[in-house]
Amino acid sequence: MSDKFSVDYFSDTKYNLLTAEISYGGQILCQINRDKGIEHMEIEFFHEQRLLDKPPVMKFPLDAFLSLVDEIRQELSELE
Repeated sequence: MSDKFSVDYFSDTKYNLLTAEISYGGQILCQINRDKGIEHMEIEFFHEQRLLDKPPVMKFPLDAFLSLVDEIRQELSELE
């Protein structure tokens, strides 16, 4: 995983189960939820931005992002 990516797992009031939020360079990027089951996880991309002193350029290697999403999907699948 790129050191600019970070993942926070938390309970969002919009969902019944634990979710994972992916940020890049401190800027929120998306959230993955499993409310519809592990076979039907959803990813929600955010267009709102956090106010940062120096916002990151939201451009990163596709393989790094897809690998991270797959890792999160596996971790969320293992939760009961």
